[in-house]
Amino acid sequence: MGKVSLEINGRKYALGCDDGEEERLERLGQRLDERIKSLANQFGQIGDQRLLLMAGITMTDELDELRENLDAQAEALSVEIRKKGEAALAAAQKSENTAANALADAARRIERMAERLNED
Repeated sequence: MGKVSLEINGRKYALGCDDGEEERLERLGQRLDERIKSLANQFGQIGDQRLLLMAGITMTDELDELRENLDAQAEALSVEIRKKGEAALAAAQKSENTAANALADAARRIERMAERLNED
């Protein structure tokens, strides 16, 4: 089991993690520390708990916003793909009809030629 020491708002915290996750946990801790420092610059040192709470809420809000944006993008892509699929299906049906008509026309011409040959 891995261990990481994080410094958040000037205080050290020792955390355990799965082996190989140390670098990621350190990076996440740095991002949290940056957020808390930013909040502390805005509101002053109002206490670790409040700063951690505010950081957690603002980060969760950003995560929710990102999820909503991703959902909207996924829906837009889904609509676009559906439209392209419908257009491709319509084009394929048109090509199929064109080919069927051409084949039927060729068959009619062959039948007429066969009738003319039989008349002779």
